[in-house]
Amino acid sequence: MRLLYTLLLLLYFQFGFGQEPTPILSNKAEISILTCSPGNQLYSLFGHSAIRVTDPINKIDAVFNYGTFSFNEDFYFNFAMGRLNYKLSVSPMSGFMREYQYENRGVTEQRLDLDSAQKQDLLNFLDWNRQPENRIYLYDFFYNNCSSIIRDVLDTALTAEVSYEDLSYASSPSYRNMIDSYLIYHPWGDFGIDLGLGTPCDKIPNAQEYMFLPDELDRAFDHAQIEGRQIVKEKRTLLTTDGLTYTWSLTQPIPLFWTLFGIIAVLSAWGLRKGKRLVFLDVIIFLAYGAVGALLFFLWFITIHTATANNFNMLWAWPIHILAIPFLWIERIRKPYFMAYGIVLLLTLFSFPILPQMLHMAIIPIVLIGLVRSWVNWKL
Repeated sequence: MRLLYTLLLLLYFQFGFGQEPTPILSNKAEISILTCSPGNQLYSLFGHSAIRVTDPINKIDAVFNYGTFSFNEDFYFNFAMGRLNYKLSVSPMSGFMREYQYENRGVTEQRLDLDSAQKQDLLNFLDWNRQPENRIYLYDFFYNNCSSIIRDVLDTALTAEVSYEDLSYASSPSYRNMIDSYLIYHPWGDFGIDLGLGTPCDKIPNAQEYMFLPDELDRAFDHAQIEGRQIVKEKRTLLTTDGLTYTWSLTQPIPLFWTLFGIIAVLSAWGLRKGKRLVFLDVIIFLAYGAVGALLFFLWFITIHTATANNFNMLWAWPIHILAIPFLWIERIRKPYFMAYGIVLLLTLFSFPILPQMLHMAIIPIVLIGLVRSWVNWKL
């Protein structure tokens, strides 16, 4: 019976709300910003934001959610190309809360101090925005996501300006620094994101750009004003959570790649003493590094992702390694190739702290592996 009731509610909100003229809110109506704590999965690791509209007179308790997308046969292709479309959807608050309770994630609510006209203006905009012809938007993790778009919606829908305090951090963190504080709970996600994102991720955002993270949107609205008054009149916790926990493991990128470096260094030293090049190691390394380089080249030059350009990981991940594999047996090509590669790796290692892009610490043993193999191939 409860399932049937939930389905009926969803049908009402998805197909009924917006089919009729936008409801006229009563003087009991409230509009809030919901901030949801991070989840265990990589896609939920940065939290979530949404807008809640309640009106007991009109029997409205709806959540407007800019974080929904369609998982169809083109999803992975569009995601890879940077053309991932998200959309605004509306659902009952009860269903929204059940989902986050099931995932053991916290939810806080900031009730906004808006007058009747401002509340109606905001609802009018949201109802217009949720129409099929208006609901789709091009997702961008840093500049146009479920959190930052709420800031933009209020700026667009309200005639009065929302003014934000400059809450910049004294340490001036970059986009990469800010997401790293969440990725500590997902080491392989941290490595993969650091690998794929180039120098745009190392830009220092301004006070408003911080709001690409739900926690930062929450913090900004705690101090924001509208028409000389605090825009948040009440803040309360709807769901509590124990938070995420960090567990160290040898299979995480940093210990794993240092272990691989140790194994390859020992094998290379043995091969050098025996006069054996152990070409199979170079083939494996060229395949792995070349594949990474090809992926980074694709993300930089082929896709429309804004944050994957100017990626300094291509200093060690050369796409041409794959093409160079047949020449590993031709000495007049192999030795100068490894000499050039070794010099680039050495310069990369020495300039590691001053590069315009912050590389992941697991890259150090990866670079050292390439250096060891370059030395062996130059020496023998």
